[in-house]
Amino acid sequence: MTSPSREPRKGLDRAVWRWLWAAALLLCALLLAAKIVPQSPWRGAIDTRITAMLPEQERSPLAARAESLDDTANRLVILVGSRDASAAARKQRDAAAQALRQALAPIARLDDGQSLESLRLPAEVQPALIAPSLAGLSDDDWQARALRQLFQPGGQRDLIRDPFGLAGAWQSWLTPANLSLSGGQLLLRAPASAGSVSDKQDSDEQNSEEGGSGYRLISATLSGSAYAMSDQQALEQAVNGVKADYPDIRLLRSGLVFHASNGARQAKQEMSTIGLGSLIGVLLLLWAVFRTPRRLPLLLVPVATGVLFALPLTWWAFGSLHVLTLAFGASLIGISIDYVLHLECMRRLATTNGRGGLAALWPGLTLGLCSSLAAYLAITLTPMPGLRQMGMFAALGLIGAWLSVRLWLPQLPLPAQATREDSPAARAAGRLARAIPGKRSWQALGLLLVAALASLYGLRSDDRLTQLNPSPASLINEQREVQRLLAEPDGLRYLIVQAETDAALLTRLHALEDTFQQLNARQQLGHWASLAQQLPTLEQQQANLGAMRERTRTLLPQVLSTAGLPPELVTRAEQAIADAHPLRPADWVALPAGEMGQRLWLDSRSAAIGIVRFGDVTAEGSAALARLAADDDSLEYVDQVARLSTTLGRIRSEMAWLVGGAVVLISLLLALRYRRSTWRALLPPLGGLVLTLAALTLAGVGLNLFHLLGLLLVLGIGLDAGIFCAEHPARRSLSPTASDAAQTSASRASQASLLAISLSCASSLLAFGLLSFSQTPALAALGLACLLGLSATWCLVPFARS
Repeated sequence: MTSPSREPRKGLDRAVWRWLWAAALLLCALLLAAKIVPQSPWRGAIDTRITAMLPEQERSPLAARAESLDDTANRLVILVGSRDASAAARKQRDAAAQALRQALAPIARLDDGQSLESLRLPAEVQPALIAPSLAGLSDDDWQARALRQLFQPGGQRDLIRDPFGLAGAWQSWLTPANLSLSGGQLLLRAPASAGSVSDKQDSDEQNSEEGGSGYRLISATLSGSAYAMSDQQALEQAVNGVKADYPDIRLLRSGLVFHASNGARQAKQEMSTIGLGSLIGVLLLLWAVFRTPRRLPLLLVPVATGVLFALPLTWWAFGSLHVLTLAFGASLIGISIDYVLHLECMRRLATTNGRGGLAALWPGLTLGLCSSLAAYLAITLTPMPGLRQMGMFAALGLIGAWLSVRLWLPQLPLPAQATREDSPAARAAGRLARAIPGKRSWQALGLLLVAALASLYGLRSDDRLTQLNPSPASLINEQREVQRLLAEPDGLRYLIVQAETDAALLTRLHALEDTFQQLNARQQLGHWASLAQQLPTLEQQQANLGAMRERTRTLLPQVLSTAGLPPELVTRAEQAIADAHPLRPADWVALPAGEMGQRLWLDSRSAAIGIVRFGDVTAEGSAALARLAADDDSLEYVDQVARLSTTLGRIRSEMAWLVGGAVVLISLLLALRYRRSTWRALLPPLGGLVLTLAALTLAGVGLNLFHLLGLLLVLGIGLDAGIFCAEHPARRSLSPTASDAAQTSASRASQASLLAISLSCASSLLAFGLLSFSQTPALAALGLACLLGLSATWCLVPFARS
């Protein structure tokens, strides 16, 4: 073994710094333990929310309140269906639904069992609410209805407070036409094509068939949190257990918890596959070049210390750690190993004892760290919390890896055969050094760069929100199908309606129904939810009260006479209806039956404020709603999808300026050191950026925020390569009086630098190139940009050295 020399230690070579770094890592280990030990009062959480990636949204106070009402994070809906309509299949469906209810009971509160019964209203407001199906009845029909309530089995028999059976009709009207109670469980069918009264009555008759085809509806609220991994795992086990016991059933799932669980599972899988793939690739590279298997674990010490340094500090700084940070951080292996490669190549090829002569390495290595930090720290300037966390994690990891390389690795002895001139590393460096581009290669490169710059004219952007959704298409389609069957708006688009009074608000909401119906007829709007679908106007309620008081006075005596009941009951019924009053929106949403309206009402002392929430809306429909609100000060249309897309576009634009500013600033700093050789340091990173943008343009891929983040990483890694090309070019100009030993030393240092750059680009491609295979669109876009950019950077290195 070749031992380090015993020359006097200065600066960071002093032992005290090594011990201080060890103490800092020990403190980090304690901080990490405080976050992961179950009994720790500082135990941290792993965040799986995709919304944690997003910045704070610019929105009006009313919009902020409206979105706070749409708090359905812990709600879930599962539809259990059969493969066919046979009796055996329906029996399996019902058994599976019952088993799933029992499996969910320990972790969630089932809230669908009371969905129909809770629709009953207090007697003092029922006379004001007459179902549309009763609006056209004649006096004879009303009397016949009252008699049916008396003598029909299971009929309404409250002659005092509801002699005409208004409650049952109202409950039936509020209940979706495709929802019924069958066999003690809710049965959901495909919705009727229209919403007319006759369609609803036909559907009720069809749904009354015992069993019937359709889905068993299970609606529940998690007792814990949709983002808690323990709750996610318990729910997943419950669902998978039922699917295993009843393989022929069909399950449709809707709820944030399913998307969060899928995202967490996917991030864990990618963290292990990408991190493991990168690690294996780096190990194979090191073994192929250095051929010292027993030394490989020591060379990975900087990787481990980088993660140990970054993980607890990032966790404590942000309070929680996002799973995408862990997946992104897995690629840190390929970057932090760069410093190890430069040091190891220089010790093996350009020194005599494994340590002497390293002073020439540290300036380039430090500049490489600073350039990479500039790229990663730029991410922390974005307003997206998730990206700031990723940037901080990567920056701290690189600092930790660099400190271990600078303080510890030079103290490790080298194998005796490592510095031989015929070692595998020396042979590999020699072969790489022979790749010197000629005149034609330079001409081809010039034409390629000119063509690439010209192609950038067709560069376009893509700020769609799909890049933030890691859920598979199957899960997204399941949720859409559930929303279609239940006619539930997703809440991403809504209209805020203001009026001076409750009466004016209900009148305005009913007037808007015509507009929504027209958009629906043009297939620009799917379903929507409004208080107008749940409450008549106050004027209509007053009219209903007057009509029912008159019917109680004139028709009820004839009903009682026909039924042979005492006429004194009329007086009591008249007294009861005299106390009846209209139902205002604020009172409606406070009732169990009005729970469905709580997302549609904003409590305010100064005005009456309602919310209309929309389901599927086309671009034309959204534009029509925006124009409607623009022409009326009492309306505010909010499209969260468009708003988030605009936010992503704004951040993308800011990041583009940030990249441009970083390039200018770094160019000036490099010019101060390298003067006329500055082009060597700038050709790999800038050429890599231009060629990557050209490739994306020619492939028809729209540039998004995460492509830009990948280009920032390409800039940092490319600058690292360019700096060492400028530090150690292929033919370094030395003074005429330089000795042969100095010439040989410069040549060997150049070869060592080239080998390290090549291994660095290869390891970075393994780290970030593998991200292009991620199932998370954001990481895949980042990985694609890195794959193209780093490949171009590597190809430009021979030009920068020549």
